[in-house]
Amino acid sequence: MKAFLPALGVAALAATSVAAQDISQPPSYGSITLNSGFLPDPHSVQLRAGGSVPVNVTGSGACRGNIASAPDFNVYYSAGSFDLFISAMSQSDTTLVVNDARGNWYCDDDGGEGAFNPGIQIERPASGLYNVWVGTYSTSGGTPPATLFVSELGFGPRPNTNGGGLDFALPANYGGQALNTGFIPDPVNVQIAAGGDIDVAATGIGDMCWGYVSAAPDYELTYTAGSNFDLYLSATSDRDTVMIVNGPDGAWHCNDDMTGLNPGMMFESPQSGVYDIWVGTYSSGAGTPPATLHISELGYGADGTGSDSVFDDFDFDSGYQGEGASVLDYTLEANYGNGALQSGFIPDPHEVQLAAGGNVDVRETGPQGCWGYTTAAPDYELTYSAGNSFDLSISARSDRDTVLIVNGPDGNWHCDDDSAAGLNPGMTFENPQSGVYDIWVGTYSSGAGTPPATLIISELGFDEDEPFIDPMPRSGDNLLDVSLTSNYGSVSLDSGFIPDPHNVELAAGGDINVSQNGPDGCWGYTTASPDYELNYSAGSTFDLFISATSDTDTVLVVNAPDGSWFCNDDGAEGLNPGLEFASPMSGVYDIWVGTYSSSAGTPPATLHISEIEFGDN
Repeated sequence: MKAFLPALGVAALAATSVAAQDISQPPSYGSITLNSGFLPDPHSVQLRAGGSVPVNVTGSGACRGNIASAPDFNVYYSAGSFDLFISAMSQSDTTLVVNDARGNWYCDDDGGEGAFNPGIQIERPASGLYNVWVGTYSTSGGTPPATLFVSELGFGPRPNTNGGGLDFALPANYGGQALNTGFIPDPVNVQIAAGGDIDVAATGIGDMCWGYVSAAPDYELTYTAGSNFDLYLSATSDRDTVMIVNGPDGAWHCNDDMTGLNPGMMFESPQSGVYDIWVGTYSSGAGTPPATLHISELGYGADGTGSDSVFDDFDFDSGYQGEGASVLDYTLEANYGNGALQSGFIPDPHEVQLAAGGNVDVRETGPQGCWGYTTAAPDYELTYSAGNSFDLSISARSDRDTVLIVNGPDGNWHCDDDSAAGLNPGMTFENPQSGVYDIWVGTYSSGAGTPPATLIISELGFDEDEPFIDPMPRSGDNLLDVSLTSNYGSVSLDSGFIPDPHNVELAAGGDINVSQNGPDGCWGYTTASPDYELNYSAGSTFDLFISATSDTDTVLVVNAPDGSWFCNDDGAEGLNPGLEFASPMSGVYDIWVGTYSSSAGTPPATLHISEIEFGDN
């Protein structure tokens, strides 16, 4: 039964001729055809709210704000017995304007979910075209990211059914991503820690559902289905794990032992929409062991074959993990003891004298991507209680070439060779987790023996003798602001645009250190404002290439229409950056062209936007 919600703050207006809002223009973020009873419900669209045109529909005090001339989105709707709900959510104060299938204008400011989100309920809707604009309340609101929802159930995202303790409205523990059918690489593998403290059997979500998970999903997949592939979700671990999935239609799905002790499920003719995924443990005493979530259209497991679990060779009785598997064993007693440190510990750094190296060839029998020579047992075991203020730095110092291997509280492996001064290894954990860090200090060469070394644990950075470390910790604030006016203007381009490439002459660089005050994982020096803003209408034929050329080493930072950040240094020719967006989204791309070095100043550069290739073609 569909819920009935009162139409609060909604004004239905007689059709009028409004020059500023042009229903004949192509919608900026596309369109969709929906038949009554559509799934998934709601249908959601990521877009940028606002524009330069004041809302001038007359006859209601709720019609206000600033929008674009063209509609943001068009809905071709075949009506049934349900009301139609159109709403938007954003971190900014937004408004909503709709022209319905009868030519009536509807608008709202704060009638949706949350304090400043708009929502419109259309009772007994007609079949036909609905033009939708999402505006900003303030003239200085810019074009903030927003999500548009079209539903027959109510305002906002799908209601939280809570699954007796499993709550898909919570942020996923390990993030999420959007995948279109045919995605590459296949499978997508995600490293997580399974388990939690909620007894699934007690939640009542299904008679065949059991295990122990966290309240929040571990991963959220937004999937666009095709007509050729089924969807496979599975997990592998060296412990007995379970899987719980809440699908786009709100139904719960559970599995325990699809392949060995590993869970998996296949969705035939899968729906498009959001899949919230939990990977749990079968036993309450299993803790939170490392696991890998696999998303595939080919089959189960790490390569889509259904039988190649990375833990197939694990012997639970002997602990033998098979040829080529890691023999570094964090369950063994640490060679040089253990210690417990709480954030803010004194003295800082905490130092441990030890002998590096061992007879285990890490490249052959250690974690994938690591190298050097260590013992099987960790050298030191740190139990760390994290705070909110400090990063955690782990490094080693020796007169020989050493390596560092750390198994973190989430079970993930981390390896380094020469990130500290000279031939010394070091790694920094930003926003570190509380828990056990098992640490190995190895030698790079098998002939180095077991030289003396010092393990250094700090919240201030690497050892003071390592001058390359910036003494100022990362602030965590992203000062790159998509709402600011771009330095060198903007352009709207439709797929197939001519001339291609579209070139923009600008000055690269700025005074913001992106590695400290920008998106995570990005670097270089830029201004706070974007250098250029691209409003792009994608087609189905071309990829989108964004690159820059300069006589100086430059970097590229792009905020995509869905709010995701992308960064590159040397992806194009030479020292020139370039980003390729396969199957690109329509919407606003905010673009920064920075310099790799702070001393480069603001050198001349050319930004290239193309559907053909990188560079100036």
